[in-house]
Order: sequence, then C-alpha cells, then structure tokens
Amino acid sequence: MRLLIIASATVCGGAEAYALTIATAAAQAGWDTHAAFPQSEENVSLRQALAANQVFYHRLEITEPLSRGIQAMGDAFLRFKRTRSLLLTLKPDVVLINLPWADHCLGSLLACGQLQIPTAVMFHLIPPEKIPLSRSRLRAYAWVRTRQQQWLTNSRANCDLLADLFQMPVSALRYIYNGIQLPTLVDPTTRATLRQAVRQELGISASSKVLLTASRLVPQKGYTNLLAVIPTLLEDYPDIRFVWAGEGEQRQELHDRLQAAAIADKVLLLGHRSDLPRLLQAADLFVFPTRFEGHPFALLEAMAYGLSIVTTNASSIPEVMAHQVHGLLCRAGESDELLHSIRWALQHPDQMQRMAQQAQQQVQKFDQAMMIDQTLGLLQTLPLTMQKRALLNPGMKLSNPPSP
Repeated sequence: MRLLIIASATVCGGAEAYALTIATAAAQAGWDTHAAFPQSEENVSLRQALAANQVFYHRLEITEPLSRGIQAMGDAFLRFKRTRSLLLTLKPDVVLINLPWADHCLGSLLACGQLQIPTAVMFHLIPPEKIPLSRSRLRAYAWVRTRQQQWLTNSRANCDLLADLFQMPVSALRYIYNGIQLPTLVDPTTRATLRQAVRQELGISASSKVLLTASRLVPQKGYTNLLAVIPTLLEDYPDIRFVWAGEGEQRQELHDRLQAAAIADKVLLLGHRSDLPRLLQAADLFVFPTRFEGHPFALLEAMAYGLSIVTTNASSIPEVMAHQVHGLLCRAGESDELLHSIRWALQHPDQMQRMAQQAQQQVQKFDQAMMIDQTLGLLQTLPLTMQKRALLNPGMKLSNPPSP
C-alpha cells in the first residue's frame, strides 16, 4: 500500500501532529508512506521526524495565499498542476489530504479527483462563522466528492458545520476522534519533585498556583478573553501565576497588552514548548478559553495527566467532557463566565480534583491507538469502497473538473 499525505500548512500545529502520527503508524505497518507539503523553517522538526520514521518527504508548494477572485482561481490552478505532477510521479494507492482549515487545498482536491485516486480528506478545523464560498467553488467541491473521495472530520459537531458549509448531507461524512498516547503516570513523590524543578526553572515560587494555557497564540484560542480577567483574579489571588505555552501571530499584541495592564510579570509567555507533559504535571489548573476547535489534543493531554480544567463549551468540547463532571465549561467568548469559573475552581480545589479524576477515566475513550486503527482501516479499504460506489453510481462521474 502506497500512501501519500498532502498538507498545505507551513507551521506545526495539531493538524500536523496528526499527520505525523498517521504517517508514522502507516510506515510501521509496512506501508510505503510519503508526505508532501510546503517547506519552511517552522516545519523543519516535522520533516526530521518524518525522515526518522521512514516517511519520504516531498516538497509541494501549495501554501494558501490571501488572494480572491481571478487571482485566487489562478493560484488554485497552479496548486492543482503541482499536485497532479506529484501524483503522476508517485502513483499512490490512496491519498490523505490533511486540512488545517476548511477551504484549503482545493487545487489538490481537484487533482486527486481528476485522476480518480481514492482520497480521504480530513477537515480538522471548521469555524462557526461560515467561510464565504462562491458558487463556482461550491460546484468544484461537489464535483470532487463524486470522484472517489471520502470526507471526514474529528467530531460530530464538525460534521454539522462541514455539512452546512459545503451544502451537503451529514450522512455523507464520517468522523474519527483525535486520540493521544495515554501517559504512564508517575508516583506522587516523583511528580512533586518534577513540579518543584519546573517551578524553579520558570522562577515561580512553590506556594503559587500555576494556571497553564497551552495553544497557539491566535485569536481563535481566546487569549484576549483570558487576559481581560487576569487583573481581577490577581486582586483576589495575588500569588497566582499564568503560564502560556505556545507561539503565534498574536504574540506581540498579547505582550503589549500585558505590559499596558501592568501584569506582564504575572504571565509567562514561554513560546513553543516540546515538554508539555512536564508543564502539565507542574500546574494546578489548565485554562483553555478557546472560541472554536476541531478536537483539541492539548485538552485531552491535560485530562490524561489529571489536571483540573476550566474551558469553554466550544465546538466538540462537550463531546469530550461534561460540565461539573470532568471540569468546568463556560460559554465561549464570555469573559465574565470565564472569570467566574476560574474563581470557583480556585475556591474549590477538592471538587475540582474529583472532576479531574473522572476526566482521567473519560480520556481513555480517546486513545491514540483507536484513532490510528480507525484511520488506517479507512485508508486501507478506501480503494475497494470507492470502486463499489462508482459501480453503484456511474452517472455521478464527470469528465473534467470545474474551475475553482
């Protein structure tokens, strides 16, 4: 089985971590596994990890530009040609297109459709505000779905959003939940030692409560809602410290706003970290104020490490955890509710710890092995499935792809 994974992102986020996991698992299963995406300084580590796991990397410049109209059509056609050329060279048995954003990779979708290569399309993130799509683009998407493609996403909530965005039936979609590699938990003494060591590294006193947030520094993640409540929380709890692990386009804006509010010394901007498990075990509360999600890996990891959680009811999160059962959920984008939830969590540590223990049990449902088995199973059977579908629906085939 020759698998090609195609992606458009130049950074390393949750969608790229997913691609690495699936590619590695496929290679370990003996598949001839290839990955193609743009080359950038930000994804050097991803390319190195793929190579270390016997996955062949191919440079494919299909980064999505911020163009519209005629220029956008020309850009999509260029990405179509580049993808088609690679497909003709590699001749994969099946393709997985990995989309960090719902309207990316149209050129690659069209190329796979034009060559009728069995293709699974994983949509990781669908915003609640509908993306404007022209009639011609909608026709293009409708066409590719008839060309041996199975679209899927990572939650029931995203299935509904995806069906609404592309004006298609929900029944035509599948979802496979993201999964994490469940950690081997250390004993309390070892954890206490680790907690002390991390706090010393960060310059945080042993008596301070650490409120950790781990995600990209982008508007989607709701950092501005959290920033708005920090001064009030510090009035009641002057010893708390906020630790933000992540990098992104909002870094300078958030830094400036923290300085303007005179609370920059209470919030540590750590940038990208590869040691999230250490941070999770050193923290007292995981705060995840996201405005919308696909199926968040960071939240699953916080649950797995038994960390008390305050988050929002955005997107798929209610499918992962229940309010006042596994943690506290407030309405997305509501700073007042976020303030109330964090304050309650700080006031009721025993209740929060009980919820955290229940969350540890709940996260067993989102095991990485299950995600891998379901995804590889879909990819392995996709050629035969699509062949049967084509025989049942011969009238659905069209000769040429429409313009994007």
